[in-house]
Amino acid sequence: MKKSAHPYHYSEDKSIVQKVVDFGVPLGLFLIYLQFYNFSGTEISSFAYNFGKITPSEMVKTTGLMAIFLLSLTLAIGPLCRFFPFLNDLKAHRKVWGILSFLFAFIHMSLIFIFFYKFNLLKFVDFSNPRYPGILAGILSLIILFVVTITSTKKALTTLSPQVWKALQTTAYLALALAIIHFYLIESKDGVLVIQKLLGQITFGFAGLVIFLRLIVSFIPVKK
Repeated sequence: MKKSAHPYHYSEDKSIVQKVVDFGVPLGLFLIYLQFYNFSGTEISSFAYNFGKITPSEMVKTTGLMAIFLLSLTLAIGPLCRFFPFLNDLKAHRKVWGILSFLFAFIHMSLIFIFFYKFNLLKFVDFSNPRYPGILAGILSLIILFVVTITSTKKALTTLSPQVWKALQTTAYLALALAIIHFYLIESKDGVLVIQKLLGQITFGFAGLVIFLRLIVSFIPVKK
């Protein structure tokens, strides 16, 4: 008799293919962001010059965009499965992708702390900084993702009530919304959002679409 996979898809329940997809997709996305972020779609010569170039500034942007896109991809699975049930197998990857999105966000903030704030923690509470609202949105997003991550374990699942556990996990959408606000405020100039890079535009648009899908799904009755 074939053993059925656990509904929460713990690592021991996964096939080799599922484990490869768990880490293969994030790795592929990271390489795409790392290599092609400088390409805006119109700067062909610049793209050729900057291909493979790695600087602290670009790594900060790459990890930030990776965190947002990977979190968006993770959170898109639930709403999409409501419309397309054949995608249910993708739920097996949500836990790993969600945790990795937190790790990328943490690395993003760590790089800022090291290269831009020069190990000065007070920079994270510099209210005189005109960009501070955007910084605060990013910090709050990371805190929420941390809570979601530490409650993704078996122990948390068995300790917390199903209602509390689900409510905590659902706050990941709030983390994504705050990440979008962070992106918007940091990339805005004189109150106008300016995203010159193609991958930045794709990431921002995809994240917004996921929030929109979640809002639509919230009004659709759950089938019993």
